[in-house]
Amino acid sequence: MRVDPNSSSAFLISGLKDITSSTYLSQSETEQSQNKRNYTVPELADKLNKRLVEAGTHIQVKLHEKTNTIMILVVADDTEEIVREIPKEKMLDMMYNMCVQVGVFLDEKM
Repeated sequence: MRVDPNSSSAFLISGLKDITSSTYLSQSETEQSQNKRNYTVPELADKLNKRLVEAGTHIQVKLHEKTNTIMILVVADDTEEIVREIPKEKMLDMMYNMCVQVGVFLDEKM
């Protein structure tokens, strides 16, 4: 379906902002964006772990060696069992193997 950008009818999805109105930020949104702080990965992990205490889980941040992708592991506190991997390590391994077959990763200079 094509939509004429000059048409007066608006097609909005609930929960999403209109693109044209998002360029005009209110004063409170501007203040909030100025108050945002850049966090490091360990700081964010610590903040999240403090909130996950009630759930009986914690997260670990891990770097996938082959693709240099950050992985998040959700681990149960009592059993140290991995509840969830984001993204899954098998998926990253599969992605790496496909990239090697296609030739995306090169070890030598030409």
